[in-house]
Amino acid sequence: MASLSETKAGPVEVPSEGGRGLSRSTFAVFRQKPFTLLWANTITFALAQAIQQFTFAWLALDIAADGGVELWSGFTAGSGTVVGLVIAALGLPVLFFGLYAGILTDRMDRRLLLFGTQFGGIALAAGAATLVAMGSLNIWGIFGLAFVLGCTTAFGMPVRQAIVPSLVPPERVLNAVTLMNVSAQVAQAGAAVSGAVIAFGGIESAFAAQAALLTLGLLVLIPIRVPNVRTGTPRRIREDLREGLSFVIHHPGIRTLMVVLLATALAMAGTFQALLPKIALDELGAGPFRASMLFTIMLVGTLITSFVLASFRRVDRAGFYFLCTLVAGGVLNVALGLAPWYSMALVIMFITGFNAGIFINLNMALVQAHTPNAIMGRVMSIYQMCMAGAMPIGALIAGPMADVVGARYWFAIGGALLFLLGVAVIATQPALRRMSSAPDPAGTAAAMAGGAAG
Repeated sequence: MASLSETKAGPVEVPSEGGRGLSRSTFAVFRQKPFTLLWANTITFALAQAIQQFTFAWLALDIAADGGVELWSGFTAGSGTVVGLVIAALGLPVLFFGLYAGILTDRMDRRLLLFGTQFGGIALAAGAATLVAMGSLNIWGIFGLAFVLGCTTAFGMPVRQAIVPSLVPPERVLNAVTLMNVSAQVAQAGAAVSGAVIAFGGIESAFAAQAALLTLGLLVLIPIRVPNVRTGTPRRIREDLREGLSFVIHHPGIRTLMVVLLATALAMAGTFQALLPKIALDELGAGPFRASMLFTIMLVGTLITSFVLASFRRVDRAGFYFLCTLVAGGVLNVALGLAPWYSMALVIMFITGFNAGIFINLNMALVQAHTPNAIMGRVMSIYQMCMAGAMPIGALIAGPMADVVGARYWFAIGGALLFLLGVAVIATQPALRRMSSAPDPAGTAAAMAGGAAG
């Protein structure tokens, strides 16, 4: 393991003007060419993922439109269950392979791992387009295709996130993380792109668009050079895994943050992906394009707060503000689930996006700012398991519950649970409340020492 002197972050310089408002400092990290290349690649990767998620959800709704789907003899699943299973198949690889993806990120040439996952995504998306066009996919084929495409995401996400802190100065971590999230957030327009492409060219065209975007992103990656952060000889996988888990367990703020993200994914993220298209179609009378616009209007709100946060070098008590967005998100989920009109849902989704911009950027900045670079891949894989890995479990729960109690009511129940969780954590977890968005060498050293002792 690299020594603390090699891995801990340096001091944080806070400008006297506070960094408020859009300025050249908002985009200062783009002076680092490797970061700019990774940022551009992340746009194409995230846009392809957004297209993929919406396309699979709509494909499942299309197949289950006439009374559900017979999964095996004597058992027919409703549309909510079918969508939940498809979204789960997309996300389960993160849960199954997330920790190993983190170990590979810290062991392998990170540039090589980036190229490999990108190539895999291109081949699979092109294959999906061909199979759909030929009419060769049944429901089990869709489940299988979603799972293998999810594998490229499981191994591609941790390496992208782990690279970021090694490409920028320590005092620019919040700035870099926020702008990386902006690229992913801009890419959520992929839902609108997918809706429009499906409406005019069919589902196979949406998969073809995904393959084209991933190819463009691969070309952007060619000039990138990534620092090698691994020193010393490789150890057994079990030792690498224990080191990453020990750090998370012994850092009280990050430990609580991971638990909160896990609960959020179960109660909200999986429900969002599985049920929002269904609510739009069944309750609000929206076709594929109007349904996708719910995601797009959310994007607008998210981008506003992301650009504001990108202008700050440091946010004191960032953990407290993060938890406040959890409470607000619970209230918004209840309102969205019970919204009787499409126009009202649009307004609520815009406000939800505004809130999500703070939630997403602060939680990732908190993790990356307080984690040593030598174990960043493993910690980010745990992060992804809590967020993206738990999402399919939430989708598996949400789909059948939507068929039992109704999609909009289960959506509202999830929001109420989030609200209660946020209030409880604010009241009982001072370590997370006090965390700032800047590196904390003393806290990191203590967590590393605790992990070594364990």
